[in-house]
Amino acid sequence: MTNNQKIILTSMILMGFIMTIPSFAFAEQVSVSLPQGSSTTGCEDTNECFIPYVITVNPRDEVVWSNDDSAAHTVTSGMPGSPDGIFDSSIFMAGTTFSHTFDTLGKYDYFCTVHPWMLGQVLVTVGGGTDKELGTITIGSTVESNSKIDNLIANIESSNGYANEVMTIDVTITDLNDIPAEHITYNIQAIHGTIVLLNEEGHVHSGPMTNTHTTKALTIDASDASPVTITVNVIGFGHDGQYQEVFGEIAKKQVVPEFGTVAMMILVVSIISIIGITTKSRIIPRI
Repeated sequence: MTNNQKIILTSMILMGFIMTIPSFAFAEQVSVSLPQGSSTTGCEDTNECFIPYVITVNPRDEVVWSNDDSAAHTVTSGMPGSPDGIFDSSIFMAGTTFSHTFDTLGKYDYFCTVHPWMLGQVLVTVGGGTDKELGTITIGSTVESNSKIDNLIANIESSNGYANEVMTIDVTITDLNDIPAEHITYNIQAIHGTIVLLNEEGHVHSGPMTNTHTTKALTIDASDASPVTITVNVIGFGHDGQYQEVFGEIAKKQVVPEFGTVAMMILVVSIISIIGITTKSRIIPRI
């Protein structure tokens, strides 16, 4: 093998290696901002009183709220008029933070007692995050519910994320044998940076079923640096009197350009290198 061929082969191997490096979706500390202006009404219309106003974490993750407003706030679990006492920052001033570590699976609503239009939500699920010792955490009311979640797969198909356009997201839920799931209630979220594009509930009754969800319009294109993250969480099994709340993540997908900018840059560099080598050596490669 000539030196020119070795250089070309090395470039191709490097390009393939970089494109297959995995990305890790979860950190053990998750940040939420109380943005400037949230102390006046209006942020509730765009779900931007807390940014992001819905987050998904794993058990033992710590959520840190930072007061980036000029007014004092609280982060209080429950709903306005009905705090549940699970966590409460009390009054914390501009420029300070409050944190809480979530140990138990479930859905946690919270609000600001000073500005009750400010609403947020934390979903604590298992799956898709870093490996952790979960101890004696209860999922729903039975161990069987945990195995049900482990046996589910959500297939996510979405359109590309372009500025000023909505995205359509198709969700199909099956078991590991590709048999359609039945009587599943799920939550689907699509988050772009700090903007929540979609947060709604979906239902799978019986038989093959694909549900289509539509996001808000993106403000900028999705990119390698700022992908749209789509998450599907099971929140319950059964229906009517047999309904049981169970929480667990079953799918996560990041939407980026079909040909990411990093891969494009690597390809361009490789092509330029090949052109330079062949020009210098007067060898024309066969295609």
